[in-house]
Order: sequence, then C-alpha cells, then structure tokens
Amino acid sequence: MPHRCRDCRKYFSVKTGSVMEGSNLGFQTWAIATYLPATGLKSVSSMKLHRDLGITQKSA
Repeated sequence: MPHRCRDCRKYFSVKTGSVMEGSNLGFQTWAIATYLPATGLKSVSSMKLHRDLGITQKSA
C-alpha cells in the first residue's frame, strides 16, 4: 500500500530503498522468507521456502 510524503508529496511503499524494491513479491512474503531461516536451528533450503510460501524455487 503506497504512502505519501507530506513534504514532497511523492508516493512510496515500505519496500522503497531496500533490496525488496524491485521485487514482485509482497512484503508479507519477504517477511516470512527472512523469518524462517533466522529462527530455525538448521538452514532452510530453497525447496522448503518454495513449498511453504507458494512461490517459484527461483524466487526462493
């Protein structure tokens, strides 16, 4: 959901200025994708992210 700056009146989103900016994935998908490896004891494979998030393996 875009927000508007009160000073310059330009629209921006929460992904602006981050590595997520050019991605077609939503913010919630990005948040879950960073949460799963950070909280797990073992590493998370791209196949597991692909299955859990319902995205392509290339995106994962």
